Amino acid sequence: MKILVICGAGASSTFVAQRLRNAALRSGVQAEVSAGTEDTLVGLAEPVDIVLVGPHLESAFPRIRDAVSVSGSAAVLLPPTHSRTVTVLDCFRSSPRPVPHPSPNSPFQGGTMSQITRTVRIGSSHGLHARPAKLFAQAAKDAGIPITIAKDAGAPVNAASILGVISLGVEHGDYVTLTADGDGAEAALDTLSELLTTDHDAA
Repeated sequence: MKILVICGAGASSTFVAQRLRNAALRSGVQAEVSAGTEDTLVGLAEPVDIVLVGPHLESAFPRIRDAVSVSGSAAVLLPPTHSRTVTVLDCFRSSPRPVPHPSPNSPFQGGTMSQITRTVRIGSSHGLHARPAKLFAQAAKDAGIPITIAKDAGAPVNAASILGVISLGVEHGDYVTLTADGDGAEAALDTLSELLTTDHDAA
């Protein structure tokens, strides 16, 4: 996973980039994190998965988001203070709530009465890279209930976090386990399962 952190002067982006590298290392996530300014986007040799934008560039965020989306990258606006960068770093940490992991051969299993768990096979030819991960994370966020996603029997992450989803390193054909808790959980998993089994890389 490649992440670019951009700020106005570059000093703040270097600080955040280093924190992300440390968090990724502690969590065993393979992440290449670099720092720069908005001008860095012009000279990129190859696209990155995620562009993290400093809060003081909030007014420029729509322009940056639209620019990087052309190459399939996702843009995320950082919180307004460095003390809250923990919300960004949390994407590399496991969900505090354990969830059951059914057999990959089972398309559906339930947890508690309100908790539903489902295992699906990834359909996108190139796995959950930036574009399908963004679609999935947005749908999970729109569901308005707690939803986690885990690869195989690994630790679950917040399904509404695009960084968390990409950090799983999910490839085509991998099995992932979704767990939703609350009203509308089954309908939410129906929607998310369809997104995951669809090949978003098909021409």
